[in-house]
Parts: sequence; structure tokens; C-alpha cells
Amino acid sequence: MKILAVDDDGFILELLEGAMEAVGYPNIQTAGDAEIALGVISAATQPFECFLLDIQMPVIDGIELCSRIRAMPQYQKTPIIMLTAMSERGYIDRAFAAGATDYVTKPFDVLELGTRVKMAERLNAEIRQNAQSYRTLDSLTEKLIEDRRIDLDDLVDVRDVDGFLNYQAFENYVALLGRGSYYSSSLISLKIENIKIIHKYCTATEFEYAITDFAEAISDNLTMHSGFFTYAGNGIYVCVYNRVKDAISEEFALQVQDSIAQMNLVYNGGQKLEAIVRAGPIVNPGLFSKPGSTSVIEQAIKGLENVPHPEGATALPSLATDFGKRSKRWPRLAGIKRGI
Repeated sequence: MKILAVDDDGFILELLEGAMEAVGYPNIQTAGDAEIALGVISAATQPFECFLLDIQMPVIDGIELCSRIRAMPQYQKTPIIMLTAMSERGYIDRAFAAGATDYVTKPFDVLELGTRVKMAERLNAEIRQNAQSYRTLDSLTEKLIEDRRIDLDDLVDVRDVDGFLNYQAFENYVALLGRGSYYSSSLISLKIENIKIIHKYCTATEFEYAITDFAEAISDNLTMHSGFFTYAGNGIYVCVYNRVKDAISEEFALQVQDSIAQMNLVYNGGQKLEAIVRAGPIVNPGLFSKPGSTSVIEQAIKGLENVPHPEGATALPSLATDFGKRSKRWPRLAGIKRGI
């Protein structure tokens, strides 16, 4: 795996080179600052598969560098691991908001870092597999593309939505919350209750856009809480926020549902796409919860089982009297003629 490590401390770079070679990753390049790193990335004949970035660097810090790397089309999904002595929640939040996949604090343990890089390698394998699948689809006819299906439990790829982290990055973020910030955090899950109906009457492309639109509605209502969230499949989103700064209202699910309604979403056949949103109970990590554990995510999802199901969750789409307008993502459906 081709790795680029960026740090303004030459000793750390030498340590990283030795550490990576010791755990089986000898193909590592180094850069002493962000500007040099951007030049190395630009000149690379083969793309890098993982980045190790220090946060505190002169002129352009590691968080800004992370953001710039993420803006490059070929590196939108490449694992980026932050290596830094900064363990305060503010730095962690900024790093993940900029697109970091993982975060390791200095002084780092070689075996732990090796484990994180191995996780990045597995993520790369999944990215390559998915990319190959899409290249195969692109070579097929439009009919086959329309018939592509996404399973309900698939982790749909959501892009360009503030506060959204892919599931692995979200797990890493929750696990990284230090003891103080861990106990000041709360999690809440949301489920699109009629997701089976939406899935049934959507093409794969429509379903991806719908999941993204729902994510935008969550983002709009989560912004004030300085939180992050992810999509866990089956119409379930999990949010984490700092309850000390701002508590989420009991009306959170209704607020998200109202935001979705204001989008005036429609199926490709013109029928209204309505989403019914249900929230699970708020989960607060207890005094004896183990920092670094992601079990609270499972607990937040499992909490949905004990919440009554709202009415209308199995209702079929109804014909719109006013088709309204599609969200900014739906115009991409031009040329797909399938209705319901």
C-alpha cells in the first residue's frame, strides 16, 4: 500500500518510516510540510492509498491539508489518518469534519498504528471493489443500470452533506472521544419508518438520492448541536452530539420529518415521496462505560425497537396534486424513465 506521511518533525517522519516497515508497509513517502506534500501528491504517477497527517504544521496545518486532499476527486474516499498530540475534542471534531477517517494521538503505539493502517487497507479494498462494480455497470445498457438494486441494509454512499461521516469514520470518531468528552456526548438514532416502501418504489439511483436528501434534512437540524451522524443501513441514521453544549429536543424526529416534507420530493413517476421519521431514546454513555468502545452505537440503534411505530409507515405513495419541485439531487435522474 502506497502511503504518504506528512509532519514538520523529521524525527517523527523517521519513526513513521521504521514503524510502517516493521508492520509490513515499506512503501511510504514523507513530506516535511503541507506545501511539499501537495507537490508530491500532484507529481505522483500512482495515487496514494493512505495518508498520515500531523495537525500542527506551519502555514498550512494538517486539517487544512486534509480538506484539500478530500477536494481532489481521486482522493474523496482514500483513508486519512491524523497523527497528532492534540487530543482535545475541538481538534478531533475539526479533523473529522475536514474528512479524516481516523485519528491517532502521539506518542503512538506502533502496533496500534499498524492496526489502524490495516483497517485503512481493508477500506481501500472495499473502495476498489465498489469502483470495479460501477465501471462494470457503466459498460452495460441503461436498462441494466435501472435494474441495479441496493439492499436495504447496504451502507449507501452519502456525499457533500455537512456533519455526515461514513460508518467506519463514525465508529472511529465515537471510539476516539476521550473520557471527559465521552461522558458529555449523547447518541440518538433516527429511522425512516417507511423505508421499505420507499426502497420498493425507487430505482437504485433514486434510492441513493433519497437517502442523501434525508441526510441533508438531518444535517440541517443537527448543525446547531455541533454533531456528526452516519447512515447504518435499513433507513437508520445515528447521531452523536455534545449534550453539555446543546440538548436535542424531543421533537427532533418531527423537525427532521418536516424538513424532508419541505423538500417536496417526488418519485420519478410524479408521486409524492413522503418520509415518516421515528427517533430512538437518547443514549448517554454511563459512568462505567468504557472509553474507546463503539457499543453505544449498537445501543442507540437497538433502542429503536422499544419505540412505538407511527401510523402510515406502510402506506403506499399517493399521486401528487402538486408535483412540487425535486431536490437539487433529483435532476440527475434525467433520462431514467421508470416510474412506479
